[in-house]
Amino acid sequence: MSLEEHLKKLAGGDDSSFEAFYLATKRLIYHIALGVLGERALAEDAMQNAYMKIVANASKYRQGSNDLAWIGRIARNEALNLKKSAAREYPVDTQEKPALFGEARPDDYGMVTDVARRVLSEAEFTVLMLAAVDGYRRREIAAMLGIPIPTVTWRYRQALAKMRRALKGEKA
Repeated sequence: MSLEEHLKKLAGGDDSSFEAFYLATKRLIYHIALGVLGERALAEDAMQNAYMKIVANASKYRQGSNDLAWIGRIARNEALNLKKSAAREYPVDTQEKPALFGEARPDDYGMVTDVARRVLSEAEFTVLMLAAVDGYRRREIAAMLGIPIPTVTWRYRQALAKMRRALKGEKA
């Protein structure tokens, strides 16, 4: 079943296809949110917000348009909203935000993702994760993020070059 069909069912109030929809989109939404927020826990919060927004607004999705771009835009907007509200918060102990106190741990995707979050810009990280981890083509990424294909290619190459330099430094 396609994402459009899942969205149509969700719009009609049929939640039976949510699990399949979630499994098909969770990596996309996570990597977009992680690229914006740079923190695993916040990215997971943004994912939850994005899924609630997607289900609530499934009826507003125009059939035949780019479903991945629509989903990606919602994920990015929810991550930006969370980033804005998190910027107004002040951590008071090392348990709440360990990264601010020098105790950051790599997430489930390992050390390479942790290095990528540290050395890449939000845009580079998002493109790298969508291309290298999720396997999307540059054309698909361009459509999802609403940017030209050459920009996707440039960001991908920049991200790879930065990662090579950073990983050489990690080995030394």
